Amino acid sequence: MNRLLVLYFCLPFLSLAQRTETAISLSSKLSRIDFELNNDMLFSTDSYYTAGLGLAYTNKKFTKTLAQFILKTKNENVINFSGFSIEQKMFTPSSIIAPKTIPKDQPYSAYLLLTNYSVNVNQAMKMKISNEIGIGLMGPQAYGEEMQTIVHRLVDVAEPIGWNDQLQNTLLLDYQIRIERGFGPDWFANHVIPFLGTRIGTLTDRVQIGTMIKFGNKNKYLTSDTDLEVTKKKIIWEWTFSANLQGVFYDATLQGSIFRNDPNALEKSDIISHQYQFRTGINFFYQNISLRYMVNFNSSNFNEAIYHRYGGINIGYSF
Repeated sequence: MNRLLVLYFCLPFLSLAQRTETAISLSSKLSRIDFELNNDMLFSTDSYYTAGLGLAYTNKKFTKTLAQFILKTKNENVINFSGFSIEQKMFTPSSIIAPKTIPKDQPYSAYLLLTNYSVNVNQAMKMKISNEIGIGLMGPQAYGEEMQTIVHRLVDVAEPIGWNDQLQNTLLLDYQIRIERGFGPDWFANHVIPFLGTRIGTLTDRVQIGTMIKFGNKNKYLTSDTDLEVTKKKIIWEWTFSANLQGVFYDATLQGSIFRNDPNALEKSDIISHQYQFRTGINFFYQNISLRYMVNFNSSNFNEAIYHRYGGINIGYSF
């Protein structure tokens, strides 16, 4: 039983902000629900960004959400969908069995975030714009200690003992936007897609630029309006790889709240402002069901850190 639980919790998840890279739905159903799971135990580590959970709900009747208002367009050729999600993310230092937070290491921190997202897809221009508005809490009220302790007891591994030194409670306001645009001939534009994004608020402030490469048996943007009659009786697969560079100006999971000084937070001088990330994985879609698995490689985000790896799984169902 314990081995089965280990396998389950070793299937980590993607950041919800990255779910819009591929399909939200391939069916004509009204609604869709996505479950995402995150953990770095796949690589025998339990540090830095260590675990997370996410649940998202999309409904085609959502037409006037706040995120949609921001991306409002009069272009009738633009496909739009919107939804809501909730996510919990947990961060721990390089050792979770040390009794106190290790100096100059990732502090214990966790946050809960409720978001409203919206995506515009213009297939004629081979462009996708997605944005997300979030509000939540970071600190003990995010229940990171309780969640990680329960999981570690279930899989019978060492329990974290340093959460008493986690970063303090603070209000989180978050906004992010991402633009993807294919250029050139159709084949190239559908397979090599540059992107640009930014994220601002009391959770993190950063900008990123990168490129995504996609191959599979369906080259167009996978959206809820994609050739249902063609795809409903076959397995659609898609391999993706992306690389991005990020300029980081602030990170609450390392530096604590912008509203108060936190004795367990890192100083701004400890933060590495230029970071990079590589991601690769595969997506499967069959009728109303989708499955995505990804592996993420992150560069060091503070001076004493080493690079970090984690994987992710997303399971979706349309109804």
